[in-house]
Amino acid sequence: MPRVLAIWEERVRRDVPASREQPAPALRDSLPAMLEELVTTLEDPTPRRALGKREHELGREHGLERASMKDYSLEQVMHEYHLLRQVLFEVLEEDGPLSVAERDVLLDSVQVGVRNAASEFSRRRGMEAESSRAAILEAQATLERRVLERTEALTASEERFRTFVEGVRDYALFTLDTEGVITSWNLGCIRMKGYSVEEAVGSNFRMLYTEEGRARGDAEDHLLIAQREGRFRGEGMRRRKDGAIFLADVLITPMYRGGLLIGFSKVVQDLTERNLLVRERDLSRVTVENFRVEREVRERVITMVSHDLRTPLTAAKVSAQLILRKPEAHERHLELAARVVGNLERLDRMVADLLDTSRLREGQSLTLALSLFDLTDLAQEVADELATVYGDRFVVHAEGKVEGHWSRDGLRRVLENLATNAVKYGEPGSPITFSVHRSAHRAGLRVVNLGKGLTPAAQAALFTHFQRGADAEHSPQPGWGVGLTVVRGVVEALGGTVGVSSTPNSGTSFLVDLPIDSRPFAKERPEGA
Repeated sequence: MPRVLAIWEERVRRDVPASREQPAPALRDSLPAMLEELVTTLEDPTPRRALGKREHELGREHGLERASMKDYSLEQVMHEYHLLRQVLFEVLEEDGPLSVAERDVLLDSVQVGVRNAASEFSRRRGMEAESSRAAILEAQATLERRVLERTEALTASEERFRTFVEGVRDYALFTLDTEGVITSWNLGCIRMKGYSVEEAVGSNFRMLYTEEGRARGDAEDHLLIAQREGRFRGEGMRRRKDGAIFLADVLITPMYRGGLLIGFSKVVQDLTERNLLVRERDLSRVTVENFRVEREVRERVITMVSHDLRTPLTAAKVSAQLILRKPEAHERHLELAARVVGNLERLDRMVADLLDTSRLREGQSLTLALSLFDLTDLAQEVADELATVYGDRFVVHAEGKVEGHWSRDGLRRVLENLATNAVKYGEPGSPITFSVHRSAHRAGLRVVNLGKGLTPAAQAALFTHFQRGADAEHSPQPGWGVGLTVVRGVVEALGGTVGVSSTPNSGTSFLVDLPIDSRPFAKERPEGA
């Protein structure tokens, strides 16, 4: 915590007059030990229990040492803790916000330190006053003047403390009698609660709770807890005079005199501004992250348009130019024309995938043309077509015909994308299997390839927009990185699900599960559209 100490010392010397004449060791005194206690408390697996064990020690030594410095007042001691709380949150939240639990423990720890330091400061100063009175009484005849001076000094000190409490604006500080009737009311109370001193003093503090809180008896319960456990600390909704509800951090402490309960002190902090700042900061971070993602997507699209779309266009263009240059080579014409058609079809599929991915990113569902057909026939048809490009490595296993109402074009794209993915990620030349099966009301389609498999992290990101695996990035097979997004979009539009299973060195399996009839689920394309 050296940085916390350095920042705190700089601000204390600026804002606390009594500190300016103190050397650094005397100014910091027991504060490093207190910070070590705070760190130990936060790092404990049960910080609440750890704080409870240290509750009666935090800040006591600091209060005693400040009481020995004649220029220090209680107001300045409490202001040192106010600065410490600011510095702790600034430093600890530089790399990200603390959790709610960590914030609560940290606030509780600082509040306990304030309470103990103020208690020890007041006790030591009180002991000094009592000692002075005893000495004055022993020599009353000769020291009457000094007794009067001491009495006036004590009165002034009490007046300063009263003035300080009444002048605090950031916290509502007030006292209650044993029945919960308000007996004092500072400026912070007026600013935070809206009630004047005349309106508040003499009224029961139940009026500061919401209707629901009064109905539950929260006010009475909080006093009982404070009396039984030595304090009550918590956050809850409170009510202002105008009826507005706000979130408050509350500390209630019992006050005793001669061992008898004489009332309670209550400190309230309005958390509204803090919560708004936290939400604004979180929203700002989300906005920045969204801008970053959008920029990456745009850059990825530009790169893919300049490369992936140009590849089939260039191939088709070159094939067409060869046809024009050799009009007499009729057999070659057929081969080149087939290549032109194939590349244009490939280009059409890529554009369709891109458009569908754009719709899916905007939360739209795909519009599909449905018909009755045999999924086994479609799987065999796609396997035969792919074999002309990637070789005779596609195998179809089926239990016979599996007929249903689906989108033939949509499931063709599903099969093609899954097969292309298997080529990119699977072991070169190894078989790629299409398995088709059905149950009473469901149909299943599985695409399996052999290879080293996918890591859990890679599996989690497979269906993300514009996501390609590390192997595919270096593959000679170009792609948008949207194929599996389209797969999921088509399958879900048909009322089905798609999943992946992969283990190291055993390959990857994609399983598509569909209802036999997708008409109740799918958004059908009008005829002729």
